[in-house]
Amino acid sequence: MTKRESLKARLRQAEALREEGCFDAALAILDAIAADPENGVLGPATVLGLPRPLHSAFLKVAKRRGDPIARIGYQYTLVPPPGLLAPFGRFSAAERRAIADAGRKPVPHVLHQVWIGTAALPEATAAWADHAARHGYEYRLWREADLGALGIDGHPVFRTMLATGDLPGAVDVARYLILQRFGGIYLDCDWYPARRDVAFDAVLPLTGLSVLAEDIPRDTGSGSLLLANSFIAAPAGHPVFGRILEALPQAAAALPGAPAWWSTGPLLFTVVCRGGAVTIADAALVAGTLPRRAPIEDVLALCDEAEREDGGLLVAWKPW
Repeated sequence: MTKRESLKARLRQAEALREEGCFDAALAILDAIAADPENGVLGPATVLGLPRPLHSAFLKVAKRRGDPIARIGYQYTLVPPPGLLAPFGRFSAAERRAIADAGRKPVPHVLHQVWIGTAALPEATAAWADHAARHGYEYRLWREADLGALGIDGHPVFRTMLATGDLPGAVDVARYLILQRFGGIYLDCDWYPARRDVAFDAVLPLTGLSVLAEDIPRDTGSGSLLLANSFIAAPAGHPVFGRILEALPQAAAALPGAPAWWSTGPLLFTVVCRGGAVTIADAALVAGTLPRRAPIEDVLALCDEAEREDGGLLVAWKPW
């Protein structure tokens, strides 16, 4: 058994103790792993100097035992040292002017979604196609063949993500390439339209770059606000996407074995976006969140409520 395999077996042992409610015993194992000078084989380190899987294990114990202070601390620091990604968010004065200029440009009325892999299309894609047609927006659903036709599948990080089976990471890369080239509104497939009577231009300025904020604060190196990349509105050619696409291979090299949300997703996206001006959509844009695999009847009921109560436009729902 290799050192990595041995440490992973001990993490599983701590997990079993945690689920049994034996928190002190679980923490004793985790503390011993933290003291092991060879624990780096588990993966890239977080702000606390802990390998990410070990840090995550401490966080799960804090959640399971109902310790809010420890939970908040471990959540905030469950990121790599900010200095690793900080260079990607530094722009020159000329680049900041270009970002400011892009902030005055209109966002095209086109909705983009990406779905790759062999799983069945989520119901949300048909719902968004209908929503777009209802309000005069173009709708584009991007599959692997569509991405290939534009050469998007040639990006080295996209290819690597596909080869390793990291489909969320591959979709991260695809969305940046699509928005850079075409502009518009990108939506993850786990958003469902809560309102049939309201379009995005009724709730957003649709100029420049607009995003949603995540609920959990993180140490991004530029404050605690983490931006989601699950909803992005932007004009074509916004400098943020050029910088992200340039940074992706370097971020992957700096964070080998890191999760997609570090190296391609919200964290890298936040670091680059915070180098310039960005509009934060109001929290009320999200009408509600449903449990994973909730029945479509629950989704439609929430949509009816959103229309009755003049609620938000998005429902967060993963049917898979």
